Amino acid sequence: MSSAVLKALIAARQKCLTEDEAYWDPKPDFTRPVSARNEAAALSWLLDHQAVVCRGSPADVAELQALCTSYCTRMGAVAPPEQPSPDQPEGQAANMAAEAEATEAAAGPANVAGSEAVLAVSPHLAASVSGRSFEDSSVEAGLQRWCMQRGVRGAVSPALFGGGSGGCVGAQASKGGPPPLRGLRADMPVAPGDVVLQVPSDLLISYETARESDLGKVLSALPLGLSDDSIALIWTCVERREPEAAHAPFWKALPDLFSTGLSASDEEVALLKGTPLHGQAVRARKHLRDAFESSSPALQSLMGAYPEYFKPEWFSWASYLWAAELWYSYGIQVQLANGDICTCLAPYLGLMNHHPLPHIVHFSKVDPRTGCLRVRAFRSCTAGHQLFLSYGPYSNAKLLLFYGFALKDNPADEVDLVLQVPSGPTATDRRALLAAAGLPLEHRLRSGGRIAPAVLACARLLTAPPEILKQLRCVPPSELKAQLAVPGSTESEADAMRMLLDAIDALLRPAQECARRLQVEEGQKVHAAAAPPLLGSGERVGWMTGADGGGHEGDELRHFVRLYLDGFIRILEGSRAAVPGTR
Repeated sequence: MSSAVLKALIAARQKCLTEDEAYWDPKPDFTRPVSARNEAAALSWLLDHQAVVCRGSPADVAELQALCTSYCTRMGAVAPPEQPSPDQPEGQAANMAAEAEATEAAAGPANVAGSEAVLAVSPHLAASVSGRSFEDSSVEAGLQRWCMQRGVRGAVSPALFGGGSGGCVGAQASKGGPPPLRGLRADMPVAPGDVVLQVPSDLLISYETARESDLGKVLSALPLGLSDDSIALIWTCVERREPEAAHAPFWKALPDLFSTGLSASDEEVALLKGTPLHGQAVRARKHLRDAFESSSPALQSLMGAYPEYFKPEWFSWASYLWAAELWYSYGIQVQLANGDICTCLAPYLGLMNHHPLPHIVHFSKVDPRTGCLRVRAFRSCTAGHQLFLSYGPYSNAKLLLFYGFALKDNPADEVDLVLQVPSGPTATDRRALLAAAGLPLEHRLRSGGRIAPAVLACARLLTAPPEILKQLRCVPPSELKAQLAVPGSTESEADAMRMLLDAIDALLRPAQECARRLQVEEGQKVHAAAAPPLLGSGERVGWMTGADGGGHEGDELRHFVRLYLDGFIRILEGSRAAVPGTR
């Protein structure tokens, strides 16, 4: 392989390293992939700078394409997740995790990597080998027509994936099987570097869109001190009901229910008792309820001033909660052409689903030249198969609470571990040393049988005897963390590891009890549950359930709770086994 491309990849891995990745490995080996996220970001960066990286060399271009095309297999997958397994019906396998045999790369010789032109839709691909088209009368088809009229360009279209045999809106799943899910389908072969979608910035919906509207100006003028997000939520409650709204096709194509952890019933939230997510869900729901109550004077003012227009049901708790879930699950941080960063809803792009092994990771920056969000794929995709993006390296707790699903074997899943400073006369010294070493009390655990160095260092400091604390106070701050990375005496190290085990067990025992309780309630083993849709990728649950989907929301929620619990317990058990001295 060309040393120039490999050197550029090594530099790109280092450039794209995040604080989170450095937390797990302070001195990573950049000659190897750091993580799936980092590798995707590095490859995307290389494609964005291909002219400099490849210097016009066909061999360098071919090498870069080969690195992009082999991304999934290099990350440990048997095949790209959008490709079906040979022993499964294609519709059932299209959305599963990457467990298929490798198949031929989709990119043909004519699709040059790094092509700046947006791919044109081929009229010969109306029928898809994987995703099934919506009827012309569907809200998805209406959204597509409206977006294209407003300047959206690309080689993707809404389609149904998986589920039953139907190929139109409202298609029912086969009895006992998952409902079909919608996503964005590649309408022609996609090569690494192809721009698959462009969304004009004037189509984006931001807090500023709400604030600068007529309703937003009225709300801003009220002496209530409404925040931008409160104005956006109230505006959303109204705008989605307005037939003549500027974004009416977008509102119409959204689900009636999102079914995230924010809108789950109290009974459903109670399924999580014994896990940190239960407390997070309770606090998040209370925060939204408090915000709704704080907005009530504004809602009452609107209905009092315009009783013939504003309807009470527009401003119900259910309507407000729907708006909040929309912004939480569909909102992305966009860097505008002027450099400002704001939260936006991006029509059409929002149909693309999440996967840990995505096609797209860079999609939130407006190109100053075109005034559009440029959505560039960094790896290839076969025509007719689903295109995935990455919401981010999110844990199952965050995915379940704010997006309504969880992932089996989520590589970004983690458990928060908060250590405590022992009370007593040495507490002040320990806190001062923690600050000097740059060590927090809040840490994270992940699967893989490895404890982050910062966790071990923190535990050693928190359990160090007074005479060791006295010695540590004399160590220069720049050398303190390095010294704590080395085990102390046998007795001191045993105390530190015992503290870690106690902290892990304090999380593990209630979670195991939660899993047992759920198992008893279901009358079956947790791991024996039938798999509902999307074990390896995620679309908002609202499109998996309800009148159109044919699914059972409670069953799917329980399944995602099981996935969350399984991952949570697996991480804790693996971390417990990885604590030095426990083997």
